[in-house]
Amino acid sequence: MDVQGKLAIITGSGMGLGKAFAIKLLEAGAMVCISDVDEATGEKTTLEFAEKFGNNRVHFIKCNVLEKDDIVNLYEGCEKHFGRSVDIFCNNAGINHVKGWRLCMDIDIMAVMECAEYVIDKMDKRKGGKGGLIVNTASIAGIVVGWNRESACYFVAKHGVVVLTRTLGTSKLLKETGVKVQCICPSFADTNILADIGTQAFSGPISDVGGMQGFLINKIPILKAAVEKKFGLMTPEYVAEGFMKLVTKCNTGDAICIVKDVPPFIYNDMSKEFVMFLGIGAKLFKAAFGVELFTPQHQMAFFLMVFILANVLLHFLTSFLF
Repeated sequence: MDVQGKLAIITGSGMGLGKAFAIKLLEAGAMVCISDVDEATGEKTTLEFAEKFGNNRVHFIKCNVLEKDDIVNLYEGCEKHFGRSVDIFCNNAGINHVKGWRLCMDIDIMAVMECAEYVIDKMDKRKGGKGGLIVNTASIAGIVVGWNRESACYFVAKHGVVVLTRTLGTSKLLKETGVKVQCICPSFADTNILADIGTQAFSGPISDVGGMQGFLINKIPILKAAVEKKFGLMTPEYVAEGFMKLVTKCNTGDAICIVKDVPPFIYNDMSKEFVMFLGIGAKLFKAAFGVELFTPQHQMAFFLMVFILANVLLHFLTSFLF
């Protein structure tokens, strides 16, 4: 999509990734409606953007994505202010697991679904809309497995965002509604989400509040350093470069992965093909060896057999050419 002259809404864009996404869109000639539950932060960011890009290209509307009325007011208020239809809706608002699993799930997947369903209906060409693009902020956590019980809700929610994107991001839905759905899956980025995790990770049964605050302030940089050493820590601006590649170059249903010092890449869903492959292996092993349960050990043996067979076949075919 060419974003020049397009109108975008970004939830959770007062700071962090959402703010970085907004900057990239504005630099490319789009108009952006900033949205955040923190009104002071959102207005500060909007003022900053207005001074750089002009008052006519940026606007702020407070929104709590947990409230359907706020979502409706955001969308309709944006269109009323700019006097035109929304072209891009970025489902970016999110939190980590620190404030509890239920709130994490409510914001990181339930609100994303609420927004996606509402926005598709508004953009639907069959209902008078003009089509458009929905970009969901997922995470590498939406692809890999979580590391502990406390973080499980975050990984579950982000997996949900990736699956939601792929389920809605089909060529059939695009043809019917004119709406593309994509998601971005960044690894660790230097945002408040990481700082919140640091606060939880290093907090303990300390009775003195002042002492606890000093303890946390001293330890959070240690967490960042450890994350950066093991995984690489990206700036929001670095992630935003991948976001623009997703918006301008990728297809509906695409999930783009952003990893430190690695070119952005599309992570395709091969689950159906993989299940079919394993199903074939299970049937062959039962017929040949009487295997009733196709375990990972059997699967590895099957992979090895297929690999050897493929190499033999390749060697046989190339022998006729050389």
